[in-house]
Amino acid sequence: MEPIKVGVIGFGRSGCGIHASGITKMRDRFNIVAICDEIPERRTHEEFPDAKAYATAEELLADKDVELVIVATYNFSHAKYAIKALDAGKHVLCEKPFGYNTDDVDAMIAAAKRNNKILQPFQQRRYEEDFQKVLEICKSGVLGEIKYIRIAWSGFTRRWDWQTSRAFGGGQLYNNGPHLFDHGLELFGTKEEPKVCSFIRNSLSSGDAEDEFNVTIYGDKSPQIELIISATTALPVDRWLVCGTAGTLKGNTKKLEWKYVDWSKYPEKKLDIVPLEGRVYCSEKLEYITETWEPEAAADSGAGAAPAPAPVKKLYDTLYAAIREGKPQEIKPEDIRRRIAVMQQVYEQNNVPFPKAD
Repeated sequence: MEPIKVGVIGFGRSGCGIHASGITKMRDRFNIVAICDEIPERRTHEEFPDAKAYATAEELLADKDVELVIVATYNFSHAKYAIKALDAGKHVLCEKPFGYNTDDVDAMIAAAKRNNKILQPFQQRRYEEDFQKVLEICKSGVLGEIKYIRIAWSGFTRRWDWQTSRAFGGGQLYNNGPHLFDHGLELFGTKEEPKVCSFIRNSLSSGDAEDEFNVTIYGDKSPQIELIISATTALPVDRWLVCGTAGTLKGNTKKLEWKYVDWSKYPEKKLDIVPLEGRVYCSEKLEYITETWEPEAAADSGAGAAPAPAPVKKLYDTLYAAIREGKPQEIKPEDIRRRIAVMQQVYEQNNVPFPKAD
């Protein structure tokens, strides 16, 4: 089949550094034919010398050759350009945060339906090997009933670009946060609507947006999920900590390890309120089963780093199948709406106003 003809709106770190770089390795299925950026010198790419250069999104959207539009603009304008592209008859791949609130997402979904076009959230880290392995272990039951999960992206970093300014929709909640929330909500499950308790702050960045947050998602029937991004952690912290009634998992993108007990091999312990002889504490010797895992492909190096190429390719594979082969989307916009609703609650709890697109 003919490669999908792609137009990119916003050719910066994401549009060029992630999407165009990824597409160079998928030329049999995707080809960039148009580039739009407000900075003239950023409207070209050496791997796509024939791509037309546009100064405005409207010009690119009027290009009949463009089938798929990648929206990689400032955070606050994603929904605006996604809707315009859908109404222009284009399929859309929209960068995170995939709309700034649920009103944005609902409007985007409505535009996709009325134009019968694919609207694809760029939630590629759903395909990361370490997350998929954590999800597999949690579902396997070897750790027992999962009670608590901490996902931490930590580092010691100062930033002073637009991603630190609320006026552009910056801040770590909507920058790297969408990936943590996506992983967290997948592990939380769908038994109930999550409750949210949150705290955000600006510690090192030059703008007025948060560079750190601590968010807890919880419910009566689901594990407690703690999501952390830190800009003030100079010593390494494991990305993953999973605690269950039979054992624990910890680790990062490069290695996971977990240990657990088989409770069927131990007698039941009933409540006994009689003081133990010798005033000793309760104790028992447990025999743990231990396992480890390492990924097959290279993973990213942490928050703020460019994502590993394998998950990007996997998402593009599914997008190609949806557009060219009519297969169902694996990550649907309706699924991501749930994530946006939770993240919206965080900003509302912390009295942060939502910026508006022009």
